[in-house]
Amino acid sequence: MDSEFRELTAREKGLLEKLLGAAIHGRDELRTQLEHVKAKEIEQDGTLRLQCDGGIPAPGKYAPAAEGVSKDADGSDIAVILHLGKGGFMSMLEIIRYDGSKIIKPPSAQDLALLMPESPGQKVSGNTGYKE
Repeated sequence: MDSEFRELTAREKGLLEKLLGAAIHGRDELRTQLEHVKAKEIEQDGTLRLQCDGGIPAPGKYAPAAEGVSKDADGSDIAVILHLGKGGFMSMLEIIRYDGSKIIKPPSAQDLALLMPESPGQKVSGNTGYKE
């Protein structure tokens, strides 16, 4: 493991765990990777490069595995996207404020509404915390 990578914070791990609830392909394999993931912040918005040294590879590669949306303190939308990389391992937790401005309140699992992977933009039923 690269020495610049660190353990996930509780908030970051919570986001990953919540996003895995929306992952249709490879959900079980991705869950085996959670205990082996380290992170390095690569953008000021909180986007993380992920490095995984264990677990079972998920089918597919170089694609978003799951996506959610949260509201910032001023009501703007923040997207949270889990990406797969080479070999089917988690590679990035991307956090983007849609309007491009600085994030005021980083998203948390509690506030994250999951989006259906096969129908981008549609919320998964039963989500709480996201208010339009």
